[in-house]
Amino acid sequence: MTTTINDCGLDGRLGDAIDDRGAEALDDDLAEGRLDGRIRPLRSPGGPATFVAAGVAAVLLPWCLILAASLPSTYQANHWKLAWIGLDCGTAVAAGLTAYLLHTRNRYAVLTAMAAGTLLLADAWFDVSTAAAGTDHTLSLAEALLLEIPLAVCAFLVASRELRRS
Repeated sequence: MTTTINDCGLDGRLGDAIDDRGAEALDDDLAEGRLDGRIRPLRSPGGPATFVAAGVAAVLLPWCLILAASLPSTYQANHWKLAWIGLDCGTAVAAGLTAYLLHTRNRYAVLTAMAAGTLLLADAWFDVSTAAAGTDHTLSLAEALLLEIPLAVCAFLVASRELRRS
């Protein structure tokens, strides 16, 4: 048994209208170069970036377990000052650039705000986890809880707001 459009209670004009609209859209796509007549395989929306990000996660998760089992609990670090100054300078540059880009209404403020927030969280983590017991640890924890983490949250909120504007 064959069912037609008319059997469903629709007249032929609806089918013709749908065909006409589809043909017009196809003509537009061909004219604007979006279609070239070749059939392409379906791709994931993220493309190769999705594959790379998944690969990084797949490698880093087991690596974290290896590090947890093999790293010493203490370590004498060379260039200690350079590491901390570099982290704080990077954070300052990201925050300053975010302020400038927000002031100029540049959409790339999203990226610098995310970088600033991430650097603030990294700074808080390393401050607290590397501080000596006692006053140093207490001060690091207070700084993280009262300054770095709230500022990171603010940076992420700024980035979120700017994404919604785009």
